[in-house]
Amino acid sequence: ELVFHMPTVLFWDKMKRFLMGTFHDYQDQIKMAQKFNKDNKTYTVFVKRQIHLITNLDDDMKIDYFAALTRCLLITDLNESLYFKLCKFLSICTPDELMFLKTCKYDFKGENNAIISALFQYGLFTQIEEEGTGKTFYVLSDFAKALKQNCINFNDELHEKARLVSYEQLAPLNIAESIPTADIDK
Repeated sequence: ELVFHMPTVLFWDKMKRFLMGTFHDYQDQIKMAQKFNKDNKTYTVFVKRQIHLITNLDDDMKIDYFAALTRCLLITDLNESLYFKLCKFLSICTPDELMFLKTCKYDFKGENNAIISALFQYGLFTQIEEEGTGKTFYVLSDFAKALKQNCINFNDELHEKARLVSYEQLAPLNIAESIPTADIDK
């Protein structure tokens, strides 16, 4: 009989961990509600999305990061659209990938390897070409920097870097443009 209750037990364990990491006191809970005080329907949709995300997170570390990201939404100007995009990154990354990102410096520059390749697929790394040599390196995309600042490394100092809190602040990914067939034939 206990086996049938395991999903419920796991969910409430994640929910408790999330709530304890997000809201440090009752005033924090009030702040979150005030963000939506003019529109209860929007708040209901927001909470449903959060519950869905919590349900799908598969690691305690991810729950802690999700709590930090939600806390960032609570106490900074983090845009709700970027918040939910960063939540998706938490969901698709493995714990090892998140630890790799946590240890990367903002100015990280490295050669391709399996973990960078996977994170590149998610849009968390972008390519740069070194002038003079033409050699390709991989650097953190602004999405990765936003994930670090607002979630993974939320409690770390920004060292005079502006917090990335909206899509408007993010540089687009460096995506290779396709070559027209006519140019290939030439």
